[in-house]
Amino acid sequence: MVRALSKNKQESIKSLVLQNKPYSVIMERIPNLKKFTLSRYANKFSPGRVTANPGRKAVLSVTTKSYIRKQIVNGTLKTAKAVHKYLVCTGHAISYSGTIKVMKSMNFHAKIKVKKPLLTKVQKARRLAWAEEHKNWTSDDWRRMVFSDETKVNVYGSDGCN
Repeated sequence: MVRALSKNKQESIKSLVLQNKPYSVIMERIPNLKKFTLSRYANKFSPGRVTANPGRKAVLSVTTKSYIRKQIVNGTLKTAKAVHKYLVCTGHAISYSGTIKVMKSMNFHAKIKVKKPLLTKVQKARRLAWAEEHKNWTSDDWRRMVFSDETKVNVYGSDGCN
């Protein structure tokens, strides 16, 4: 059976817990007190207490993150460098890697855009058929061909279309 603490120690724990002192301070003031024992008595004396959030404090507030998310979705901030530049200009002390971590926490992940022609299977088949059809053309045949970039040129004014 577990031996109970003396009434004196229990009263000390109770007063320190009610003052919202951290466990580290209480354990320094009361010798030979284990963290588990302290936790058990703290829950006994103050069952509904709210403890401080452990860990490092966030650099950006919830509202700042919300604003950044909105700007990224709208397209105002398109890259991590743009987000970092914005944060530095607004006075936040955050590194570029920290900016990337914040963006990842908001489910924005970096992607390298794939450079490829946007051709469908039908377009590819037409191109291949055209190339095979003109494979055996001579230089004279190609001189008669006129290539265009499909730009519309109106000789006699506008027809209302761009």
